This record gives sequence, C-alpha cells and structure tokens, in this order.
Amino acid sequence: MATSPMLTAQERTRSLVKTCVENAIGTITLNNPQKHNALSIALIEELKGVGAELRASGVRVVVLRAAPGAKVWSAGHDVTELPTNGRDPLTYNDPLRRLVRAIQESPVPVIAMVEGSVWGGACELVMSCDVVFAAEEATFAITPAKLGVPYDIAGVLNFMQRAGLPIIKEMLFTAQPMSAQRALQVGIVNQVFPAKQIETATYDFAAQITRNSPLVIALLKEELRVLSAATPLTPEGFERIQALRRQIYDSADYQEGIKAFFERRTPRFTGK
Repeated sequence: MATSPMLTAQERTRSLVKTCVENAIGTITLNNPQKHNALSIALIEELKGVGAELRASGVRVVVLRAAPGAKVWSAGHDVTELPTNGRDPLTYNDPLRRLVRAIQESPVPVIAMVEGSVWGGACELVMSCDVVFAAEEATFAITPAKLGVPYDIAGVLNFMQRAGLPIIKEMLFTAQPMSAQRALQVGIVNQVFPAKQIETATYDFAAQITRNSPLVIALLKEELRVLSAATPLTPEGFERIQALRRQIYDSADYQEGIKAFFERRTPRFTGK
C-alpha cells in the first residue's frame, strides 16, 4: 500500500506552499494557516509556479491539500484584496481564473484532499480538480451571495460541471455549508473517509494512476475538458451578464458586504 510522502530531498518549502515528490506523486500543501490559506494573489502565484515545476519534474499525479488535521482547508478569496472602487476583479486574467485553467488544462490529474472547511472561491479550486477526496468533517460553502460579491460566469459553469443545477442553486442561493456526506451524495466529492484514513486512501488512489499510461490519461483528461466546456453562449447573453455584474460592483450593497466582513457583522443588503 502507498503511504503519504515523507520528508525527502525533493521536498521544498516556500512562504505559502510546500511541495514534495515521491514515487511519481507530487504533493502541494497550502501553508498559510495564519490566514486560513486564503487565496491571495501571492498564494495563487506560488501554486501556479509549483504546479508547473511538478509537471516538469515528471510526476504522474498531483495531490493538493492543506496541512494534516487542518480545520480550514481554505477560506477562499482574500477579501482584503477585493477592490472597493467598483472595478470587476474576476476577469479572464484574474489570478484564480488562471489557476483554475492551469489545473483544468494540465495533462496531469490533480486530486484535492480536503480536511476542514472550504469557502467561496476555494470551492471552485477544489471542484476544478479531477478527483476530490474529503474527510468526514469537511464542509463546502459557496459564499458570494453572503458577501455581496458577484461570481463570474466561468466559475459558475465550473460549479455546474461538478454537480447538478438544483444543487448548485441551493449552494449559491443559501451560501450555507454542505457536509462531506451530502457532497458525496450529490457528486461534488468522489469519496469520504475518516480523518485518520484519508491520507492512505488518497495516496493509494494516486499510486493506481501512476501505474497507467500517462499519455492516455492526458488525452482522456483533455477530451473530457473539451466536451464538458461545450456550452453555447450568445454574445447578447454574455453582455447581459457582464452588465449585471457591473451593476453589482457599482452598488451600495457591494460596499456594505465588504464593510460588514471587516466589521465582523451580518451585512444589511437593500438591493441598491
């Protein structure tokens, strides 16, 4: 049986992430517990960089995780970096958008190993991975409506590709956490394990992938990506969505959501 990678000469620690390579399995560990692994620009850039390095090293599969026993896998977007001037940050070149595309376009399968809670944009990061294993205590919450922050259309499509439309509506509209067991039932995660077993199960699964043809797996992953993204969208529909997003960023509700977050209170939205 495969086991979790141990400290080796191939392990590297950066300021916000750690990496390890063993038996053709690369591990990326989110390493900013002081900010609950919030998806800051700096953390995302490190993730992109180490992902490219691991692929260049010849790994056959990558495991993305938080530190063992983490209570928060990631708190999602770093709210301190959201603009307050009405500018839309979630464009095609937004750091999270580029990170999600890098995972989706990578020929190497990525397994999200989730312990603790996952919030907001971190849910999309997890759902963009090819396989999701979760500990029994893990929870998932998609929270833009709770913060008053609009979510981009590419991100919503990524959610829809992971779970059925009724489930995604439930998560988006309520912004409430979903348990790992419920996420398993509705197809958001592949398997759920007790916390003491999740590492062994994840690396056993990763080892199975390393024994198969990397060329065939790369082809299959690309075929699935192209087919799942084959969703038509008219120019008029896209422009209407962009207009609605601009309206939100120019609204008093957007400013209220950001202010309430920093004041640690429930926002009072008025729809204006």
